[in-house]
Amino acid sequence: MPFLNQIGVLLFFLYKFMVQIYGKLGEEKWRKILLLKFSSPFFRVIVYISINKGIIYKRYFMPAIKKSFQLFFFSFLLLNMYVSAQKEPTSDELFVQARAAAFDEKDYIKARALCYKALSKSPNYTDIEIFLGRLYTWDQLRDSARIVLTNALAKNPTNLEAHNALIDLEYWSGDSPKALAYANSALNLNPISEDILLKKTKILVDLQNYEEAYRTIDTLLHINRSNTEAFVYAERIKDLTRINTIGTTYDYDHFSKVFDPWHAAAISYSRKTAIGSVIGRINYANRFLKNGMQFEIDAYPRFMDGFYSYVNFGYSGSTIFPKLRFGLSLYYSLPLSFEIDAGIRYLKFPSSKTDIYTFALGKYYSAFWFSFRTFIIPKGNTASYSYTLVTRYYLTDADNYLALSLGTGISPDERSLNNPNLLISKKVGTGISPDERSLNNPNLLISKKAGVDYNFRISKRQTLSLTAGYIYEEYFANSFRNKINVGLGTQFSF
Repeated sequence: MPFLNQIGVLLFFLYKFMVQIYGKLGEEKWRKILLLKFSSPFFRVIVYISINKGIIYKRYFMPAIKKSFQLFFFSFLLLNMYVSAQKEPTSDELFVQARAAAFDEKDYIKARALCYKALSKSPNYTDIEIFLGRLYTWDQLRDSARIVLTNALAKNPTNLEAHNALIDLEYWSGDSPKALAYANSALNLNPISEDILLKKTKILVDLQNYEEAYRTIDTLLHINRSNTEAFVYAERIKDLTRINTIGTTYDYDHFSKVFDPWHAAAISYSRKTAIGSVIGRINYANRFLKNGMQFEIDAYPRFMDGFYSYVNFGYSGSTIFPKLRFGLSLYYSLPLSFEIDAGIRYLKFPSSKTDIYTFALGKYYSAFWFSFRTFIIPKGNTASYSYTLVTRYYLTDADNYLALSLGTGISPDERSLNNPNLLISKKVGTGISPDERSLNNPNLLISKKAGVDYNFRISKRQTLSLTAGYIYEEYFANSFRNKINVGLGTQFSF
């Protein structure tokens, strides 16, 4: 359109120039100039006729031509004004530009300027006001954010996004009581908002109101069992709410060959402390027609949110348990609901000892939790590898789930490993065969396993766990047997 502007201006000045020249010279001088320029008789006749005809044009047609020219010129002006108006961005376009400046360019100052320009065109555009308030919040300009957002909420008290922005502002500002008030107000407008319910849960945890936090997250999980973040938070709250927990377990192992049945039982007490949970446990077992006891202590110190550790120490004077056992792992929560951990396990028997390294990757997805763990046991120039994949499906909440496990080998964290007659094994498969006579046996044997675990709540404070497992193991070279395990456990929290 600048090209059209230039044409219009050029025609206007050309017209004015011709009018001025004709007016100053007059008709007689104008005729002489033209006649001087054209000396040929033929052209003089043409000029003469043209000039005389021009008198007629001047008297009769010139006014019409002048008006037409003016109309043409002013049409160009109107077209230019229309195009200029079309080029001016709308408030919606300015909003899009503001979001691009904030998210793509990370330029909050530019984004705020675009928001103000948009609001000058549409003062009641609530979405832009809320976005402007969030820009101030992200830039740590919380007083300005509070003014903008409360003004937006006053204009539209039922706007859920305005409540949402104010919840974030007050929570990040450290004013959890005010954030909770906005969350409750938002839930009055929409009681099934998953986003608001999750934010309310986090606020209640910050206020150490764990009971209401658990009820809130439980409401969310009943609305949507596929909310991954809700399951992650439910697990954390479960640990926070259960200050004291007493647990008991019983396991029965049946062998198709060689051994009589094994029996194992345990009783534990867990206490939530300022640095994390501490668990004391007493294990009892009847194996090889012998009875024995082992004493253990577990601790889960937390360093920060999403970063904690596991420490284990055990002692036994019985020959059917390791004399000493020690474990250490570090856990770290990653984005996208992933968690990794790495650690060591140490088992000392009367005549030998074993070092074990473990690595694991966990992932929450929808109503599922997946965990893949490996144990690596160095032995001279070789090593034994044990793998376990666990898939847990949450039925209603963090206390009600069904789990399936598949693996090769026996995990050093399993209670059944607490006997010294174990062989580190690797052949076609990998694992530890639980009936070999020495950890230093050169034979490398096969062990494969599968198990199910059903955990459910039988009251507000008590859960019950039912387990069953199958292991196919090589107890001597080319000699196989079946092992079936069933277990029962319960926990009571107070």
